[in-house]
Amino acid sequence: MTIGVPVRADTAHHPAARSNYRGLPRTQSSRIPQARALSGVGGPEPLTIVRAPHGFGKSTLAAQWLRALQEEGPDVVWLGADIVPVLHEEPVAAFWTQFVARLVEVTPGSATPHGPVGPDDALRLLLSRDRAVVVVVDRLEQVPGAGHALESALLDLVKAAEQLHLIVCAREVGLLEVVGSATVDARVLRPADLALTAEDVAALAAQQGLPLGREAAAQLVEDTGGWPALVRVVLAGTAVAHHGGDEVTIDLDAGRWFLRAAWDEFATPGLPDLVLRTSLLAEFTAEQAGALCPGIDVKAGISALQGAGLVRTRLVAGTAVHSHLTAVRRECVQRLRTEQPDLFGELSRTVARELLADGRTGAAVVHLVRARLWDELVESVETGWRALVGYGEHELLGLLERLPAEVVARSARLVVLRDYVAVRSSSPDVPGAAPSSPGSLAPLLRRIYEVSGAEPTVWAQDPTVRYRDLAPTVRRGLALVLCEWATDRLVAGDSSVAHVAFADAHLLADELGDVRLRTRAAVGAALVDVVHGEILSAARWLETLDADARTVLDAEPALATFAAATRALVAIGRLDLRSPDLEGLLGAEAVVDEARGLVETVRLLASLVRGERDSVAEGDEPPSARHVPGDPDDLVGTIATSARIDLLLAQGRIFQARSLLARAAGPGPSFILTRARTAYHGGDFARAVVLARQGLAIEPSVPRLQTGMLLVLAAAESARGHEAEATAAARDALAACTASGLVQYLAYTPREVLRGLSADVPGLADALDDLESRGVGDILPAPRVVAELSEREREVLETLATSDSLGAVARRLYLTTNTVKTHLRSIYRKLGTHSAAETVQRAVECGLIEPPQD
Repeated sequence: MTIGVPVRADTAHHPAARSNYRGLPRTQSSRIPQARALSGVGGPEPLTIVRAPHGFGKSTLAAQWLRALQEEGPDVVWLGADIVPVLHEEPVAAFWTQFVARLVEVTPGSATPHGPVGPDDALRLLLSRDRAVVVVVDRLEQVPGAGHALESALLDLVKAAEQLHLIVCAREVGLLEVVGSATVDARVLRPADLALTAEDVAALAAQQGLPLGREAAAQLVEDTGGWPALVRVVLAGTAVAHHGGDEVTIDLDAGRWFLRAAWDEFATPGLPDLVLRTSLLAEFTAEQAGALCPGIDVKAGISALQGAGLVRTRLVAGTAVHSHLTAVRRECVQRLRTEQPDLFGELSRTVARELLADGRTGAAVVHLVRARLWDELVESVETGWRALVGYGEHELLGLLERLPAEVVARSARLVVLRDYVAVRSSSPDVPGAAPSSPGSLAPLLRRIYEVSGAEPTVWAQDPTVRYRDLAPTVRRGLALVLCEWATDRLVAGDSSVAHVAFADAHLLADELGDVRLRTRAAVGAALVDVVHGEILSAARWLETLDADARTVLDAEPALATFAAATRALVAIGRLDLRSPDLEGLLGAEAVVDEARGLVETVRLLASLVRGERDSVAEGDEPPSARHVPGDPDDLVGTIATSARIDLLLAQGRIFQARSLLARAAGPGPSFILTRARTAYHGGDFARAVVLARQGLAIEPSVPRLQTGMLLVLAAAESARGHEAEATAAARDALAACTASGLVQYLAYTPREVLRGLSADVPGLADALDDLESRGVGDILPAPRVVAELSEREREVLETLATSDSLGAVARRLYLTTNTVKTHLRSIYRKLGTHSAAETVQRAVECGLIEPPQD
């Protein structure tokens, strides 16, 4: 192999410039990704493009590849940015002068032409050769005269001279890559072929003495795009700050100055500015980039970034959405903040407007907080409130902690966001919540667990005191926003937080003399109490509705209907079945649409507690008329579905109740009381006990759940012969009933079971006598006592009811006939039957299976 030595154009004609120097550009001793990039690469193609930004090791790769080819003996000409035109020489002429001079050096018997030279001279030299020559054009963008004309001339040489193998190292996509790869045999190595993998990064980190695990290495690849030089710089900066140990904190900021230099070397006009301005967005479209970068060819810039592998692109609903590398975004945002704060604010406003127009209020607010644009922040919170309260809770909590108190005090909605919306994110006691953080949220969290049953006027942490320094307009707005937000949370099933918000809104509205808001808050708090089973507290809330409040209710039909439904639910909780409040709601003919679901639920519950067991239940209605049951996030839907299941239990339709429960119950605790009750009335006492104890462990505990679970536990333990456990549960249940005023569930429990326990539970006999004196009988019948069947035995039984032979059962369940017979013998023994037909009939009577269709 003969190497053409770089020489100046003005010395190209002198013999001293020629040499058989056998060396290539100096490279680092350790270039981990190069071996992978070269694996499977044989001899050179007529055209090879190695295209990547500065720092991807293009020159190193070419040099190592040529070293690997030394035994094959091709001559090498290396041309790069060292070409310097002499005085008055055109850059293109300087390039061809060097090209030809170096070909002469490696072509025996040739001589440098006299006068100006060009592509034709190079072609004559190439055609005169009897062996291959590899010409490397390194850093094509920096070669004087580089452009379409030069690339076109080089491509013509490749096409005309089969002795030429051209390797081009470039930073951006050019004509040689686009046209050349389509017209001659070519190999193109792109950034993805040169980028580091997690294994590469871990190995490089080890060289720096950093114990970087695979997960951390993969994250660094994700943040940097595997950009080799950037990774090396980051690892070097991290190693400086690392003081030993297994914990390694990657310092992405260490790559800041490298990135600044890298952007400046791109040839695409305006590219650094495009990257800087779009870095504020986690993701951006070409349209959004255009709004942020007036006067810049956004399409060309994004194309250059894609070609360099420095921007990621994905399709969302047919639109290309781009994102910068994390390291790039960090550097650019930091530069804007510290060096161009005015531009940072201007861009943040523009970004926020774009995000708000796209309905992404939470992300818009984050940008405004970063830029400290408080006026725009307050305006965005006011206009995008609905979207903002649905923003990710962890992000929201972190955002609110960065707001100055004086900014929060300017907006009622910001106050609610800080003190109420984020409350769910900061409690370690709420499943799935973020860790607790100090601040104003802790007192509110305590109140969620402590306010049950308290008087409406003695809440801890009185908001009229807490917010006394707010402006009057903000205080008035605070009561309204609390009512709005509490209503949303109540509908969504987040009743504990809703209760706090309604209670605070009531106190604020009362202080302000706002009767409408005070009424709305009182009705809301009463409804929450009813849902919780706090019947006495709900009644006290309703008693606060004075003559002024009744005037408000007369003017607002929807609010009046909610108040009437709440009164009816109080009557049901007390088992005051002839209450005028209950009769009035049941007799109402016209119901406003907003309250229709709640009213229908009240009517369903009334049918159940009044013993009207022939009322329609799920399964009797035509499909088009059925309520869609059990959305765990829909409070009314959950209550209605639970009532339907209880009604099926009252009718003795155990199988249908199980079926509806299976369709309705999600993974959460919404239906756990219904599941426990269904298990008990289906004769599965052991499962009823397990579910009851799980329900009693749920926090925060409310009387409806606590009382219901304790009564199921008492009945199930009694059925199992565990009288001590049953008595203790009954005693606790009666205490909960007395404290809350919720006696409804006493009638859900078989009277005979409770009578059997009353001798050891003071006051229980009197409570049962009171129910009987009011004509309240057993709402749900005693369970049919049947032996518990295994899951496989249930499957065999259900299949038997719709099959004509044991062989058919075996085929449908993929079992052998002998296995089916074994299960049947066990079922016969448990049900006390002697034939298949008798067993099916007995199972139907016990509610174990649905009656077979004729």
